[in-house]
This record gives sequence, structure tokens and C-alpha cells, in this order.
Amino acid sequence: MRVEVKLYATLSRFAAPGTSAGAPFEVELPGGATIGDLVGSLKIPAEEAHIVFVNGEIRGMDWLLKHGDQVGVFPPIGGGGETEISIDVWLYGELARYAGEHSQGSYANLSVKLSEGSTLRDLLACLQMPTEERGITFINGQLSALPGKQPDMDHPLEDGNRVALFHLRSMWPFQYRFGVAMVDEMSAALREDPEQSLRHSYKKD
Repeated sequence: MRVEVKLYATLSRFAAPGTSAGAPFEVELPGGATIGDLVGSLKIPAEEAHIVFVNGEIRGMDWLLKHGDQVGVFPPIGGGGETEISIDVWLYGELARYAGEHSQGSYANLSVKLSEGSTLRDLLACLQMPTEERGITFINGQLSALPGKQPDMDHPLEDGNRVALFHLRSMWPFQYRFGVAMVDEMSAALREDPEQSLRHSYKKD
């Protein structure tokens, strides 16, 4: 069977010969192969395969792969590499726990290294943060997501970008509800559902 693999940041050195940094490539595996088998076949040290996504879902090393799967492998946060970009990440409320040792309790700030061409989806994967747990999101001060409306998953990130992610229980300040700057994806989404820009609700545990 064949699976499509994308290796991020420092792991790009284990990609198939001739593969551009951050570009996907195909790997041939025997039927019944696991993620662990794939990682081993690429000669990636186990401790460097920090997070593995299969078709957008985090999976463990014993996960059975099937033909056509799309696999993304992330190293631990940090690590150097000349094809990397650095993202200034701010996590607020309960999301601070995804920063690990960088958490200050109610917030966290950390620098996350990703490969060039990475998107917000890749950043969330690196943080091991389910997108359903985030509410208001800003990219470089521009609104990119609201609770229940997240059109920014494939928004491309660039070196030096600042991304602020708020927990679902963080309310959107009234003064920002009208005329707030938005990324293109959010502007398009709100044109389709203009009422969403005036509402903000959350669930109480």
C-alpha cells in the first residue's frame, strides 16, 4: 500500500530524496503496517516523532495505516532548521495548558517552529490542540475565527506571525464586534452569515 507523508520542521531531513522541504511524498508499505513501521522505515528516531496525524486525527504508533492515508509527522516544539518559520503564539485561559512548561496559568507565550508553507492547522497539530477547544482567534491582530466558525484552518502562516488563541469561555469584547479587522477567510465566512458577527455564546460546564 502507499501512503502520503508530510514531515515538518527538522524532520524534513528524513524525506525521500529530491523532496522539497515541507512537501508531501509517497511511501510504499506492506499491508498491516503501523505508524511505528512508517516512522522506522523513514529512519526517524522515535523520540523525534512527537505528534503524528493520520487524515487530520492524532494517532499513536500502533495505529494501522491503510492505502491512501495522509500522514503528518511533527517533531517536538522547537528545534532548528533553515527552512523553518517562527510563530509567536499566545494562549489564553484554559488553552494555556497546551504550552506545557511555558504555561503561566491563565496565559502562555511561546515560540513555535514550523516548516515553511505551514498553516494554522499545522500549528494546532504541533500544539496538540483540538480546534474545537478554541474560540476567538487572531492572526497578527486580525480576527480569524469565532466559536463555531473557523474558516482559518488553511490560512498560511509566515515567519514572525503572531497568533492569539482564546478558550471558548473567553468572551469577545463588545468594542471589537463592529469594524474589526479580519483575515480574508473570516471576512468571506461572515458575508455568508452576517448575523454570526453579532452573536457570541458559549456553553457552561
